[in-house]
Amino acid sequence: MKVHHNAAIDYLSIDFADEIEAKSVYEDGIIVRYNKSGNVIGIDITDSMALFSSSDLMTLQEVCTFLGVSESTIRRKIRADKIKYVKEGNKYRFKKADVLKLVA
Repeated sequence: MKVHHNAAIDYLSIDFADEIEAKSVYEDGIIVRYNKSGNVIGIDITDSMALFSSSDLMTLQEVCTFLGVSESTIRRKIRADKIKYVKEGNKYRFKKADVLKLVA
């Protein structure tokens, strides 16, 4: 995995695989890149500092969707103290900045 941040244009690129992009989908400042088999090969984030410096919290499901992983994967990271979280009742909440650290 490669993570690159271009501070001059505030653009974050996360490459999961070194493959040729066949399709990309843009929504709310996030570009998800796919290979020809439909697998996610990377994520690009425009205005990344604004997105990740916010104190907004993400739900477990939002983190899983963003990272393209299962809930059990994130729960393993929680048990291993690999990601910080806040618990609201029985629900996990994650700061966007902590999610980015997990990727990096």
